[in-house]
Amino acid sequence: MKNNKNSHKTASKLRTQKAYLTKRDIVRVSKAAITKASDQAMKTAGYVIKAENGWVVRENQDGSIQRIKEIKGASTLHKLVLD
Repeated sequence: MKNNKNSHKTASKLRTQKAYLTKRDIVRVSKAAITKASDQAMKTAGYVIKAENGWVVRENQDGSIQRIKEIKGASTLHKLVLD
């Protein structure tokens, strides 16, 4: 018969191991969440407000885009980097 102490320690060790999220995981999950939220907002309201090419724009269900306001300093913004 096997020693239950060893199997208990192994099970305990498995439970205490930490799961780490990688940058790739975070980017993938957040993109999926943003896409889902945007699609739902489009269905509900018929439009979404978003930032695009240095402008805050309204995108309508028919695909038309209306510029609302230019984002000042948009050309100096840097891409977000997650370390």
